Amino acid sequence: MYELDCADVIPGCKRVIRAESKAEVIRRAVSQAKQLGVQTITAGMMDSFRDRLHEADAVRH
Repeated sequence: MYELDCADVIPGCKRVIRAESKAEVIRRAVSQAKQLGVQTITAGMMDSFRDRLHEADAVRH
């Protein structure tokens, strides 16, 4: 399981995106950005998504 805290990339986003694959997390992050009014997904934003994406802890406390 992988996750991305959307607020780390998109100011004002309050969602943590989780999925089984890195590609799916990125796809969901792009979709979330568009829902929040981001019209253009720049190369820098994609890099930020990839850089801040991490493997989620197997056990949540």
